[in-house]
Amino acid sequence: MEVGLYIRDYIDDPTRPLYDQIEEAAEIFRLAKGMGFTSIYMPQHFIAHPTVWPQPMEVLSRLAPDAEGLRLMTGILLLTYHNPVDIAERTATLDQISNGRFTLGVGLGYVQKELEAFGTNRAERVSRLEESISLMKQLWTGEEVNHEGRHWTVRGARLGLTPVQKPHPPIWLAAQSRGAVRRAAAIADACLLGPQPNWNDIDRLSAMYWEAIAEQPGKTGHLTVNRSISVAHDRETAVSEAIAAGEAKAGLYTNFNMQESTTVDFGLGGSRDLGDWAIVGSPQDCAETIVRCHEETGLEHIGFGALNLPKGKSARLEYLQLISEELLPLLP
Repeated sequence: MEVGLYIRDYIDDPTRPLYDQIEEAAEIFRLAKGMGFTSIYMPQHFIAHPTVWPQPMEVLSRLAPDAEGLRLMTGILLLTYHNPVDIAERTATLDQISNGRFTLGVGLGYVQKELEAFGTNRAERVSRLEESISLMKQLWTGEEVNHEGRHWTVRGARLGLTPVQKPHPPIWLAAQSRGAVRRAAAIADACLLGPQPNWNDIDRLSAMYWEAIAEQPGKTGHLTVNRSISVAHDRETAVSEAIAAGEAKAGLYTNFNMQESTTVDFGLGGSRDLGDWAIVGSPQDCAETIVRCHEETGLEHIGFGALNLPKGKSARLEYLQLISEELLPLLP
């Protein structure tokens, strides 16, 4: 089982200079590989005041030398907002900077003011994403590309720099609906399920993904998830420490208007039991939740977004050490 860490947990304080937070995070991630973690991932949002969302490609580039041995992931980049030629070039650059350690996690985006700011809308998202991925794959071959699509026109285009990884860095597609998991099976290297759905919906979406993979002879699937975690020496402490953070996270996504008719229920309209959607409890409790998901869904990678991450570098290292010493050894 591969386990990643959510970078934004370490750089989301609007009261501290971002530079200081990134330098502290770099010191922490420098030790993460030795603790048994395998990746770090950074999300993307825009114009989200008062919350802090530093841009993922730039943050990953800064952390690349300190996070030696860890995969660097966008988790996720909102591809429908961007010009795919730009993202193809930036992906190749970051893959070169990290010597082939980059994974491109992408998704549709859903915040209305973001969509409007980038001159697009919800109706165009799927076609923009599919066309962008197709065009980027062509560009990453290093050959000349001529493309006339619904959204993009490229003539006589050839990248001067191609990725280290061939044919390209892995593409992980965020999915929280039936259509999205089938899309991930068709055009991406992995399906990335998010932290909002209940565990029951994770089971259902996983089954849909593997059904779609089975329809494609020779296709190898890869199931991954990002989940919220609150781990402590005992379950009572983990639950009490996570409640406020869980409510804040639900409030954030409610303000973002994340719930859509096509997606599974994110529980944003009312309170949910933490155990229904998060990983909560002692290291042994948390391991049982993850192992069950692995055995029942084929999960191979999980990203941890911490609900009870303490403040301060020393306390955060102790928190990761608890996971490293008492949780990770229990995983397959």
